[in-house]
Amino acid sequence: MVKGDWNFFEPTANLGVELYGKTLGIFGMGRIGLKLAAKCKAAYNMNIIYHNRKPNPRAENELEAKYVSFDNLLAESDVLSVHTNLSDQTKGLFDRSVFNRMKPSSIFINTARGGIHNEADLIEALHNKVIWGAGLDVTQPEPMDRNNPLLFMPSVCVLPHLGSATVETRDKMAIMAAENIIAALHNLPMPQIINPEVYSSVHFDSIE
Repeated sequence: MVKGDWNFFEPTANLGVELYGKTLGIFGMGRIGLKLAAKCKAAYNMNIIYHNRKPNPRAENELEAKYVSFDNLLAESDVLSVHTNLSDQTKGLFDRSVFNRMKPSSIFINTARGGIHNEADLIEALHNKVIWGAGLDVTQPEPMDRNNPLLFMPSVCVLPHLGSATVETRDKMAIMAAENIIAALHNLPMPQIINPEVYSSVHFDSIE
């Protein structure tokens, strides 16, 4: 479209792959992983499998999700989406050996942390068609070099970590931050907190 090059017809050019009825693998079935799985189930009737530190009964009851081993997650996923934290256990986990165990038709998605995948190994896997494509909202390192090969691969989509980039979401983020500040200034528990255990009765009594 940018080039204005409309004077050709190639039936197999610029083709993607269908998602309907395919298998979505979730690595890290927490709050965010569950949200994605629910959307994909509703929109594309995708079969949901997942690997987690422990089974997620809600995912299994609401989405008919199936808990599988890590090896089975790699072998069975048509789309594998990462939703875990970066830790000693997950740092560089998705490397050459892992990509080699995925389907040649599979898509790797990482919207969690760039350090979870080995970028050189991912580039190699895509270049050698070990996997079909990748979707990245995070990179390793960040910021990404403007000459990174991933930016020029037709089966790769790279975004600059902008999942919250809507007017409504950014306004809500500002409101949540303000509510936390106001609560803290009044020595009250902050309403938006990731680790509520800090407000155990013993700890909270000590700060009053």
